[in-house]
Order: sequence, then C-alpha cells, then structure tokens
Amino acid sequence: MIRPQTKRVAETVGSAASMTLFLIFAVCCLIMITVAASAYERINGSYEAVFNSTAAVRYVSNKLHACDSAELISEKELLIKNDGFSTLIYEQDGTLYERLFPSDAEIKAESGEQLFSVGSFSVKTDGECFVISVSGTDGESFETLCRVK
Repeated sequence: MIRPQTKRVAETVGSAASMTLFLIFAVCCLIMITVAASAYERINGSYEAVFNSTAAVRYVSNKLHACDSAELISEKELLIKNDGFSTLIYEQDGTLYERLFPSDAEIKAESGEQLFSVGSFSVKTDGECFVISVSGTDGESFETLCRVK
C-alpha cells in the first residue's frame, strides 16, 4: 500500500524531472539557434564579398561583348561606345560606378550610378583583349580577358 506522503514525494520528483528535461531542451534549442545564426552570418558575409567581385567582372565583360568599341581612359576608367551613346565604367573609393553619356558629350567620372562595392578595379589592354581585374573587400581577386568585336 502506498502512503499519501510517498505519493506526494513521487509527484514532486516527477514534476521536477519533467521541468529539468524541459529546461535542458530549451537550453539546447537556444545553443543550436545561436550556432546556426553565427554560421549564417559567416556564410552570408563571404557570399557578399565574392558575389560583388564576380558580378563586377561579369558585368563589365558583358558590356564589352555588347559594345561597338571601347577605349581605356585610365587604369580605373573604361569608356564603352555604342551607337548614339557612351558608357563610362569607373572605380572610386572602393565602389564601381557606371555613367551614360550622349555620344557628343564631355566624359567625366562623376555622378555615376553605383553598381558594386569592390576592393579594387583595374582594366588593362593586352593586344586585342582587355584584362579586367576586380578584387573584393576580402582581398580575393578575379580576372578575365575580353575581346571587343
């Protein structure tokens, strides 16, 4: 026969064990959420750095493939000419900009539309090809060769 006092102690121990298990479960969930958030932050930061660099290289090379002619103004300024307008792509303070001009306008590297955040941007000529180099804010560098028709 179970005494009433023994029954109360068993209920108290059962309740304490249930609360302890719930507390352990809650702490484990919080730890897992913290670890997942930290991993997401690292992955997202790396992705953004690489995305800006590779997207900048692809963007400029696609512009060069589609243009009628192109000329190098300086190492950080590229003038792309099409029928009726010109596009100036330039880097200033770690940001890649683009500005459109009518074909008879004076070309100035100011007030352009912001495209990508980059560490550095440079364009060189190698015979018939343009060498486009972009390094990200993390220091990783991407480069491509592009021939204009």
